[in-house]
Amino acid sequence: MTYEIDVWGRVRRSLESATAQAQASADDLAVVQLTVETDVAQFYYGLRSLDAQAQILTENVASYREQVRILSAQLKSGLVSPIVVNQAQAQLQATLAQQRDIERARADQEHALAILCGRPAPSFTVAPNPLHEGSPPAVPPGLPAQLLARRPDVAEAEQTLVAANAQIGVATAAFYPTFNLTGAAGFESANLSSLFNWRSAVASIAPSISFPIFQGGRLNANLEATEARYRQTVAAYVNQVLVAYADVEDALTDLHALSDEVGSLREAVSASENYLRLAQAQYKFGLADYLIVIDAERTLLANQLSLAQAVNLQMASSIHLIKALGGGWNPS
Repeated sequence: MTYEIDVWGRVRRSLESATAQAQASADDLAVVQLTVETDVAQFYYGLRSLDAQAQILTENVASYREQVRILSAQLKSGLVSPIVVNQAQAQLQATLAQQRDIERARADQEHALAILCGRPAPSFTVAPNPLHEGSPPAVPPGLPAQLLARRPDVAEAEQTLVAANAQIGVATAAFYPTFNLTGAAGFESANLSSLFNWRSAVASIAPSISFPIFQGGRLNANLEATEARYRQTVAAYVNQVLVAYADVEDALTDLHALSDEVGSLREAVSASENYLRLAQAQYKFGLADYLIVIDAERTLLANQLSLAQAVNLQMASSIHLIKALGGGWNPS
């Protein structure tokens, strides 16, 4: 049995480096876990946004079908021109194509979510749940910079830095002699019958010392390489912190901009609904042709779909901010 007397701190620094490397590996696992969690959240809200768009299109398709039926009957009676019916049919078919596209996108989104959840796609289903109203958590003003330390990628870079710094101590200690205590224990007897008698037990302890002679070039090169790796990890750590700050700023900018965009689109939807009501009233009393009604319907549908997409982007930017802060924040 050999025991090294840690005079120069080589063993202590080696243990410090190994502990930091183990923690860095744990932080790397946390990076993967956080990424999967936020990806699942984004795919889920994306699925709900597609449900909202599908609901909007389904309602419009039903309305357009009824309009085509009524206009076709009026065409037979000579009350409308063929161009009006053709416009209504074109609008219906275009909306049906949009509906099919949303159905395809939803299936793809659901399959991607199944993969993230570790489930086979054919047996994985998420019930439709339209997302019409986004409710991202309120962001308190002046989020503390300390929250960035919770990011697992920043923590991983920090522990890698600690490990690299400890390795400098190990490389420096290699220049100095190593002190060891070597011990041995056993049994010794002239007679086999008394070999394992406690009075036959023997033990010895002997000190030893080893010097790193004729290794100066190798040790110097090793120290220089270790210091270079440390400087590299310092640069990587600083870069990771800068990336973290940029992530937070990007997420905050997107969240504020999308909140304003959602508000504007809600007003646009309201104005489009008024436009459609006025167009229908004017057509009913013969003050406008049916093309104005079709234009009003197209405008309303486009704004409704844009609003549903903006609400999804708003939720996605909120999830991005949660990820950028390493898992969210305490509202208090």
